[in-house]
Amino acid sequence: MFDEHEAESAVVTVGDGRGFVIKHRHDRLVVTAAHCLPRFPPCHGASYLEERTYSELLAPLGDDLAVWAACLFADPIADIAVLGSPDDQELTEAAEAYEALVESATPLSIADVPAEEFGAFHPHPGFLLSLEGSWFPCIIEYIGDGPLLISDAAQRIVGGMSGSPILSAEGLAIGVVCLGGNHAANARLASHLPGWLLREPAPVAEDD
Repeated sequence: MFDEHEAESAVVTVGDGRGFVIKHRHDRLVVTAAHCLPRFPPCHGASYLEERTYSELLAPLGDDLAVWAACLFADPIADIAVLGSPDDQELTEAAEAYEALVESATPLSIADVPAEEFGAFHPHPGFLLSLEGSWFPCIIEYIGDGPLLISDAAQRIVGGMSGSPILSAEGLAIGVVCLGGNHAANARLASHLPGWLLREPAPVAEDD
């Protein structure tokens, strides 16, 4: 069984929902459901800093929203988003507050559900975090590389849980809670996160 308190420390408040901290190389990022964002950045590679930055979006669980964050990735179809630090040159204090928040968390490790034969539902045990802060069991199903479907949850999935991590039986982050209801589609990290985040860093060549 995974360390429940350690896993909960990765979860933060994002708007009216939640998110969770992961580590990507030297940075700590927050994964959440895209619908937890107050708005989407414009679809433009040269958008302005203020268009990609949210004020008072994050907080420790149970605290008032106070920490700023920048949108690094958002997919409205899969309903998943990745947040990072505000610009540390233009928004120094906001960046420091973001770093303080994510450094206080124990990042979750990303994994995928075990690979199975394509074309059938494959149930696996999983865990979800209630609004009261307790982990409860559920069954995770999927087809191929598709989204994760939650069934047989020991508690209801209610408003405010959006953006919470879906954990494997080993306590690894495999998905994001996006919808309530039995067999509703939820974002799957291995399928729906951007490639740059999932890629392993290139090995450093050793000097001869």
